[in-house]
Amino acid sequence: MNITVDRRGRNARRIEDRIREIGDHAGRLAARHIGGRLPVVDIVITDGKGVVAATQRADYSLAGKPTQRRYIGRTIEHWRGRTAAACTALTPHGALVAINEAMHRDLQELDRTLIHELGHTIQLNQAGARDRHIDYLRQQYGITPHSKTDQREYERLMDTRETQAANLENLARQLPNH
Repeated sequence: MNITVDRRGRNARRIEDRIREIGDHAGRLAARHIGGRLPVVDIVITDGKGVVAATQRADYSLAGKPTQRRYIGRTIEHWRGRTAAACTALTPHGALVAINEAMHRDLQELDRTLIHELGHTIQLNQAGARDRHIDYLRQQYGITPHSKTDQREYERLMDTRETQAANLENLARQLPNH
């Protein structure tokens, strides 16, 4: 895991230290529970605006930048990214987890968030999931049209993945010093 700090806040150092302490263990727990493997993960510790910017850059690197003005700035997480604890996005070489440091005053909350987001990286790394997610991003940005049926089907799959990742949060109790 590569950890960088962008837009350093009061808790950034504590969060970075905790991620270095538990990151690999949390990844192994999530991988064992989901039944996949952890891709190369870049973790960015930032603020709410930084979460949106980082995930948007990652999305553009895979899907391409939209040409129509109405799609500029549109990401799956855009509407809730500023207040989200973290967001996960695919990158050309693996996955990105952008953590909103302002939402993590409590390190136990960080443990739950980290294992949740690492679960998403594993889900998106499974066979066929990466290509399907890129197709969905291209559809969301108006680059490649898809049917409403395909869109609804993929959004149901994302809801299922979200539920599965939320269930992983209980594994945070198994992390050291939780």
